[in-house]
Amino acid sequence: MKVSPKVKAGCGVITVFALGFFLGAMALLFVIVRVVPLAEGWRSEKSKEFIAEHLSKQLKLNDSQRAEFEPIIRDVLEKRWALRRDYLLEDMEMLEQELVTRVDPILTEPQREKARKMLERWRRDHRFKIVDPKKDAPPADSGDSERLTIPETNS
Repeated sequence: MKVSPKVKAGCGVITVFALGFFLGAMALLFVIVRVVPLAEGWRSEKSKEFIAEHLSKQLKLNDSQRAEFEPIIRDVLEKRWALRRDYLLEDMEMLEQELVTRVDPILTEPQREKARKMLERWRRDHRFKIVDPKKDAPPADSGDSERLTIPETNS
């Protein structure tokens, strides 16, 4: 059976687009998995090195400029981390103190228990955004996981 040139051309176009889509998806996945964590991590030494290297290349710094540049970048990233950590801690405290205390009276006891579990799970899942593993990690037996709890009321 002879295949018409139009069908062959159509299959070729579809193949090219499919291959382009696949390679684009792979490139996006690579950026999401490898580059974004390094660029946005800014807590780890590897992230700081990545950012300093990237900026050095973009600015075409020479060795003496880079030697002066890197400590400044590290200092700024540390300050940025401290500001973010403080903001997130304040956000968690506001969530506990304001939202929970205002919502608690309208909940039934089973709803309060579920809300407590949800809040503890949220804290556990978001803790990595707040704790600097090198500096801020509490001891394993500190009981820190009980810090944010919904106050019990006798309604």
